Amino acid sequence: MTFFLDTLTDDPARWASAGIWVAGFVAVCLWAALKGRKTSDITSDYLVLYASQTGQAEEIAHDSAASLRAGGRDVQAVSTDKVTVAQLQAAKHILCVVSTTGEGDAPDEALRFEKTLMRETLDLSGRTLAVLALGDRKYDQFCAFGHRVFNWLVSCGAEAVMPAIEVDDLDPAALKRWHDLLTSFGGQETVYSDVGLPWRLAARTRLNPRGDHPLYHLSFTGQTADWQAGDLVEITTPHGHRRDYSIASLPEEGRLDLYVREVRKANGELGDGSGLMVRDIQVGDSLPLRVKSHKGFHMPSSFGPLLLIGAGSGLAGLRAHILQAKAQKRPVWLIYGERHPARDGALANTMQAWCDEGCLARLDLAFSRPDEGSGQYVQAVVNAHADIPAWLGDTGAILCCGGRDMGLAVEHALAAALGQAWVDEAKVSGRYRRDLY
Repeated sequence: MTFFLDTLTDDPARWASAGIWVAGFVAVCLWAALKGRKTSDITSDYLVLYASQTGQAEEIAHDSAASLRAGGRDVQAVSTDKVTVAQLQAAKHILCVVSTTGEGDAPDEALRFEKTLMRETLDLSGRTLAVLALGDRKYDQFCAFGHRVFNWLVSCGAEAVMPAIEVDDLDPAALKRWHDLLTSFGGQETVYSDVGLPWRLAARTRLNPRGDHPLYHLSFTGQTADWQAGDLVEITTPHGHRRDYSIASLPEEGRLDLYVREVRKANGELGDGSGLMVRDIQVGDSLPLRVKSHKGFHMPSSFGPLLLIGAGSGLAGLRAHILQAKAQKRPVWLIYGERHPARDGALANTMQAWCDEGCLARLDLAFSRPDEGSGQYVQAVVNAHADIPAWLGDTGAILCCGGRDMGLAVEHALAAALGQAWVDEAKVSGRYRRDLY
């Protein structure tokens, strides 16, 4: 908390404002908890509980429930955002599929769960417990939230059938252990809708031919699919790993666009996903792509102004939102960062055109490695604008897309500008949404 305390002043008005946001966040959590307990009274012997940031944990949870249902088990899959005490206590078997995001944080949809139900000590004696914890071992606090859920349920008396299964980057071997567990509970094979359709690569253009970190624009055609701003497309690499990419276009444009950054491993080889996308497939080739809903990054429901923040290939997750906001006549302020204004500035030129066309009401560009002057990151732009609260008002929302480190730095800047309580409440209410990788 040192960072946030250091950024506050002794101004009583600021402290009063912070107190109001804290009270508001607590009220939102309590309201959501009470609402969930009143509206959901369906109980089952098997409860598959999930906490998902990008939709992966939710998908695995629903597939798990389908497997158990096919085996004749009484089962339901429920989000941590909706689960009730009655459902937890009625279940004989509690199976959890939970992701970890940020610095060991709970997914946004699980914030209310962690701040309310997980602070209670329930009587779950006599229940069996299993946890599938999704994460990425290259980050600190690997699977931390999954372990917190596991430890809490054990502290409530549930009996673990095995230690939490840690899944590093959707590792197939770890997922097979979960599949074997479901089988031991009577689960049966089901037909999952995880097969991609063949899309044809119509065009691939390098956007920064002189840049140090190649960035490509890919356009796919040949299929009819429905998606909305914020959704993802999944590929399967030659080594069997799954990779998600933000869809940069809308269905009415007649194509599926992606922005893909070339990634290099420590040994200099291309990453499995980017290698497939920028080198292995050629224009005219077909590649199986699976469109996936990413409800946690859909357009916020209000019609207030939008603050969009991104860097590099993160523009992919924001471009469709810009087009959708224009159709809804929502004012958009875009803060976007790249490395060099000339070598990496092609997308910046596109954004200037958006300003001329009325897609953007405001635009701030940050270049971290210019030839002259000091570099600047997007979080510095956020820190420099004291008028962000006024821009958002009571109905505005924030969408942030890009690298994980950028996203964490932006969140710190937003907390300094708006207060940590505002950020926490906005995650629960959907006014602050992130797509970080």
